Amino acid sequence: EELKELRHSYLKKEMFRRVMNRGTLAGLSAVSALGTTVVHHAYASSEDNGKWPSAPGGGDGKITKNADGSLKSVEGMFNYQDSDSVQSSLLRNGKVGTRRDTSGTDTGLFGTKWAPTQVEVMNARPLAPSLDREGFALLPHNVPTELGDSFNFYDNKNILKQYYPSIEKLVKEATGATHVYAFDHNVRSASGIKSGKKLKNGNAVQGPAHIVHTDYTLTSAPQRLRDLSKPPKINDTWRELTSEKSSPLIPPDQVKKALSKEGRFALINVWRNIKKEPVQRFPLAVIDANSVSAEDMTTFEIHYSDRIGENYFIRTPKSGKHRWFYFPKMTRNEALVFKQWDSEGKLLTDAKDEVSAATYRTELSDPPPQFVCHSAFEDPTSPASAPDRESIEVRVMALFLDEEKKELSDQRALQKAGSD
Repeated sequence: EELKELRHSYLKKEMFRRVMNRGTLAGLSAVSALGTTVVHHAYASSEDNGKWPSAPGGGDGKITKNADGSLKSVEGMFNYQDSDSVQSSLLRNGKVGTRRDTSGTDTGLFGTKWAPTQVEVMNARPLAPSLDREGFALLPHNVPTELGDSFNFYDNKNILKQYYPSIEKLVKEATGATHVYAFDHNVRSASGIKSGKKLKNGNAVQGPAHIVHTDYTLTSAPQRLRDLSKPPKINDTWRELTSEKSSPLIPPDQVKKALSKEGRFALINVWRNIKKEPVQRFPLAVIDANSVSAEDMTTFEIHYSDRIGENYFIRTPKSGKHRWFYFPKMTRNEALVFKQWDSEGKLLTDAKDEVSAATYRTELSDPPPQFVCHSAFEDPTSPASAPDRESIEVRVMALFLDEEKKELSDQRALQKAGSD
């Protein structure tokens, strides 16, 4: 209901226009120590012809080393939206999107204009970025220890029953959330999608996404949380996790608290290599959340027969620079954890007086990053003979319920007092 009010209120529309003009995601000064990534130029904007783009060609493939010979950065090509042709938007407006049938097939894109762009991508390994500063972090997560050395990432039941709980534990420890729920996943491989490979008891393997994007928006993030408090739909991955197919994944009372002013929720992605060889082809790159402004975004709509989903595509920046990073040669025992929405993020901070009806806390003096834009790219350090990348990402909902955290702390204090 709050979001409906935002759409139809002139005052709220004016707020969003001003937010985009001010670029309220522009960042924390602390991240300047991580280095500067420069967007050099867009090679050539091209009409999409209603199709999803593949890995963009061109670029000079420059590789920069540090004085000690270690990797400092590479030049990579990324599919942005052309900011001169595609309008910025935080709410959907019917201008950019696709129509998707019940099989998951897109019948054609509309309103997109790809701008293949060369950028510098910094080696993040020496820099130790964090979830609360840049919005992403590389964490150890040992497959043999957590799951067994022979764990099969192409078995959907294994993923749901064993991998999800392991990822929930990882995210809970990394974020301090009171409740964590894994609810969706994708396995990706360029060769797998070409061969039509499918997970056992699961969906088809997907290809690497060569689009600069985020997975959730101002509208779709809270809606996803609400959806998880309702019975699953037939295409919801998590429907196999509930004892009864009509049961929600998250209790409605927890969702209500998380959406209140006293609550907080975050959507977290956990991405990892699932091969025993390190990733070389098409690694995942991420943008420091503090280098993205609201005017860089355009809402991409996904029109289903019964609903409209959405995420943000990212436009070539009109001002400032996006700071890109990646972790070269990620192993099977590492997990890239990054935010896809944080309700305490910065997007609405400057306009808090005009969005009193919205369900986001805005009183923090130093709010965390809201989300991390990301894309696969062709790493110029990768040899032609490098094996294909195979990866899995899991989407996780993390809830921060202050009242329950306080009750837990009080219980622990009583227990400690009793033991003393």
